[in-house]
Amino acid sequence: MLLVPSPYKLIGWSVNEVPTQIQVSHKSGLQVSYTATPISCNTRPKHDLEMVFQASAEHCYLVKDLNDPKFIRHKDFWFPVKK
Repeated sequence: MLLVPSPYKLIGWSVNEVPTQIQVSHKSGLQVSYTATPISCNTRPKHDLEMVFQASAEHCYLVKDLNDPKFIRHKDFWFPVKK
């Protein structure tokens, strides 16, 4: 079982290290990647499982399901999360 910290406790994030993904970094060094969609920066989350990341005034991204990470980083490699 893989226990991933809440993205709300992130210390940093980046976009597209893995294409079409947002990478979230945690204090422990763990990095988790979620599928992201470019959106208008006026968009607000519709429920608790969505999160909007704002890269600049014109570039924002939406993660639709925070319970569904796609990749996790260990050392220098990204591994797919299997359910």
